[in-house]
Amino acid sequence: MCDTVYLRRDGASYFGKNSDRSPNEAHIMVRCPARDYPAGSVLKTTYVTIPQAAHTNACVLLKPHWIWGAEMGWNEYGVHIGNEALFTNVKREKTDGLIGMDLLRLALERTDNALAAAELIISLIAKYGQDGNCAFDKKFFYHNAFLIADAERAFVLETAGRQWVLAEAGDLCTISNCISVTTDYIRASEGVAGDFKKRFENKLFTAVAGAENRRRLTAETLARNGEPISLVCSALRRHSADDVTVNRSSTASPCMHAGNMFGDQTTGSYAAEIGKVSFVTGSSFPCLSVFKPLSAKAEVLPEDEKEALAYWVRREIVNRHIMSGAKFAVDYLYAGRQLENKYVSAALDANTQEEIEALSAKCFAEEEALVSDFLSRVKGKPLRINGGMYFRSFWKKKNKAFAECYDVSEYLE
Repeated sequence: MCDTVYLRRDGASYFGKNSDRSPNEAHIMVRCPARDYPAGSVLKTTYVTIPQAAHTNACVLLKPHWIWGAEMGWNEYGVHIGNEALFTNVKREKTDGLIGMDLLRLALERTDNALAAAELIISLIAKYGQDGNCAFDKKFFYHNAFLIADAERAFVLETAGRQWVLAEAGDLCTISNCISVTTDYIRASEGVAGDFKKRFENKLFTAVAGAENRRRLTAETLARNGEPISLVCSALRRHSADDVTVNRSSTASPCMHAGNMFGDQTTGSYAAEIGKVSFVTGSSFPCLSVFKPLSAKAEVLPEDEKEALAYWVRREIVNRHIMSGAKFAVDYLYAGRQLENKYVSAALDANTQEEIEALSAKCFAEEEALVSDFLSRVKGKPLRINGGMYFRSFWKKKNKAFAECYDVSEYLE
């Protein structure tokens, strides 16, 4: 479950995405430098091996820690891509192929504009198909939608097996876990005609996912007056009702909270003014997290995935203690929002990438100090998450599995 948004206003383009995954599925942020490869090199993606490109672009990837691909990210040419799970009536091929996150990373690594990225994904689907388990701690198979943008153009690419349609995104576009393209596409795979949504969407799974409501909420938020990055962040933080809290699940919210029989949780978020600056949380619950600036090169981020994993795990412990009712959580959240307001404003006013990189380093350091102080105050305290009976049982199991999966003995009993 995910949501991806795009807005073009006053000659500038803005992009954002929430990654909704299993609550225990770490969402890591890594920087991948450009690389060259000798002829004949091969690449092992999540499930299949394919020929490696002679050259790969520098990228920033925001990704589940256990897969090769990424849920979202951008490259050195300012191409931004987010992918969504789509539930269709096309049967699985039951032979591993490229999953949607692999397709996204390949497009970032190998193309320099939005249209070329879409065309590459189309060609890879035709050659390898898209199949394979996409979940961390369960079985979950799906097809994909992609919102693909650069500084000038944006496209929606939606798929059902090896069939697809490509549409222009327009000045305001949001996609979710529902087919959004009907008949307004500019290209389609052979044999596709008429209403793509009506022909291919699995209505039951789409309804359970709450996708149409989330898509409506993000679009409604983006349509408001206001500073565009603030609107993107607000769309990603949007709840379906005022009474949605960290102790109540909500599949129908763009800021998704786990704890029911269906749905996942927002495990990472980012917003960007394409070509200038991006803002990332590096943690679950955008409603609790700090959006921090990154320059286009994102030099503050690690290349090492183990280091990136530790970053997410620390913030996940913070969020679960907030869910457990830590008494000083209000002060922590207030300080985090003040930090965000300060550095988002400064980064948007910056004139050079060097200025943004310096602001990024300061913001990351100050947020890390907040996190470290919080963790020192909760050290050794148990996680006892409140809520309804099923909610409490759900999180008790998740917390046990979390402690078994990651090295958190330093922080938890």
